[in-house]
Amino acid sequence: MRLSEGMIAVKNGASRFRVNLRGDTSMAKKVKELQFSTPNKVGTLAKITGAFKKGRVNISQIWACGEGSTACFGIVTDNNAKARKILKGHKIAVKEKDILVLNLANKVGSLFNVANRLSKAKINITCLSATTNGKRASVVISTSNNNKAKTLV
Repeated sequence: MRLSEGMIAVKNGASRFRVNLRGDTSMAKKVKELQFSTPNKVGTLAKITGAFKKGRVNISQIWACGEGSTACFGIVTDNNAKARKILKGHKIAVKEKDILVLNLANKVGSLFNVANRLSKAKINITCLSATTNGKRASVVISTSNNNKAKTLV
């Protein structure tokens, strides 16, 4: 595990993660995101999430964006094989993309630290979304080199 300046490695059971000396933890998890597009119509999200509910597929991360007549989606689920089958049943073509999910402290500079490390390593951030929940921030990120990025953040 490569550590940035001011960080130590901690092993907790089978998990290894980084702790900086200010108490921030970051662990990048590589996951598969299902990406697809649909017509941009009222009720599309309800239709998709209703089908997932019926199929008992839980969504852990989602983004969606409507632009003109097209809606684009990115979804991480607890069962991508089942989610893909559900979408196929609704005549929706799906592709899979590797992304990283980060769990950061919800404090000033946390995202800067990630962006700065990647920038110094000449890794381009190609897509990013984030949300907070109290003291933690969940960041979904795709880069020009996810394998290398995973070791740096």
